[in-house]
Amino acid sequence: MFARMTGVVVKAMRHCPQPIIASIDGMCAGAGAILAMAANMRLGTARSKTAFLFNRVGLAGCDRGACAMLPRLTGQRRASELLYTGRVLGGEEAERWGFLNRLCAPDDVLAQSMALARDLTHGPTFANGITKTMLYQEWAMGVDEAIESEAQAQTICMLSEDFKRAYEAFTTKTQPVFKGN
Repeated sequence: MFARMTGVVVKAMRHCPQPIIASIDGMCAGAGAILAMAANMRLGTARSKTAFLFNRVGLAGCDRGACAMLPRLTGQRRASELLYTGRVLGGEEAERWGFLNRLCAPDDVLAQSMALARDLTHGPTFANGITKTMLYQEWAMGVDEAIESEAQAQTICMLSEDFKRAYEAFTTKTQPVFKGN
């Protein structure tokens, strides 16, 4: 029951339309590593440490979607190493492996995460929600199916007011002001 309950949080993160940014400075282990992995972007520090410790306590590494999500971030062989051994992934290695989007100074990681979040909120939030949806839906698609799905998604975006604003801004050589519709 506990595993399902905490899995609901991961599902909610995946299904909310807004991109989620995790800031990691220090230890991020177990369920915390799962939540960081479920975020859409992760900013960390060189001193951050991420560990999927389940096998160290006699549990399988397949916890809350880890076997589905982690290989997509780091690759199958690296995810296998982390999930079978429970070893700690340091910040610099986590960036090289693709777990972290970027490294920040410890006193700047939260500010950089907040700045990225502000940038996203000033962007085309409706279109970003579509992008997030497609990133997840296309995990189970072949390329041909993905091309068709993306054509449909772009058509929906082209019907939005934000697209009209962007087109008008382009023609007048101004910056668009997106409103999420």
